[in-house]
Amino acid sequence: MITASDSFYTYDLGKYYTILPSIPNFKLDDYLNHFKAKKVEEGFYYNSGTNEDWETVDSLRSLIKEHVDANFEV
Repeated sequence: MITASDSFYTYDLGKYYTILPSIPNFKLDDYLNHFKAKKVEEGFYYNSGTNEDWETVDSLRSLIKEHVDANFEV
């Protein structure tokens, strides 16, 4: 969940979002370049209630096979 107040420190990494500290202890530009991160719009929020992308049973099974156990069977 990302609240609107988190938007000030939230970056879109493509497949994921990251909320960075307000005062990072690393070079922010290096981080942003490395991950090709893009700042989200002020007021952006994300939660399950507004999410339009849902996993299905079949997609979860595929993810288990791909990332956890290639021999996974139902």
